[in-house]
Amino acid sequence: MKNRLKAFWTLLGLSILQLQSFAQTPNFSGTWVLNLAKSQLEHKPDGLTSSVFVIKQEGDKFRLTRYHIFGDKKKKISFKMTADGKTRPVKILFKGKLENKENSLLATIWGKNFSNIVNYKNGANQHEFIADEVFTGLPQNHHNIWVFDRELQD
Repeated sequence: MKNRLKAFWTLLGLSILQLQSFAQTPNFSGTWVLNLAKSQLEHKPDGLTSSVFVIKQEGDKFRLTRYHIFGDKKKKISFKMTADGKTRPVKILFKGKLENKENSLLATIWGKNFSNIVNYKNGANQHEFIADEVFTGLPQNHHNIWVFDRELQD
């Protein structure tokens, strides 16, 4: 009886810890507009006037579409990842993994000659989003802290 009770409490405790870890990963779904004044960019793409992230997140499925805006021209890149820590192909050119961390998602993407590690998290509140990026490779190594404001729907 004593062993059964001990096993019960152990399983209950582990279940609660697991539920807490799932509950701590925020959902970043939404449209996010770059706040250049708050961002700290060591390497800003030449001519960049704005950037927009559109994120769709359901459970551990994460899809990001990024638009870098250069005046009246846009450059778009999209990718999908699963937040399970497993390495998978991302697009055709590189591999990556996405990990749930406490209050954030950590994306690691790499190819033959580069690596890019980005920690996605909320900023001061739920209407501020931060992409803390460390890039190693060409054109140059850099650490950029991209700060975005949530685009509010009318």
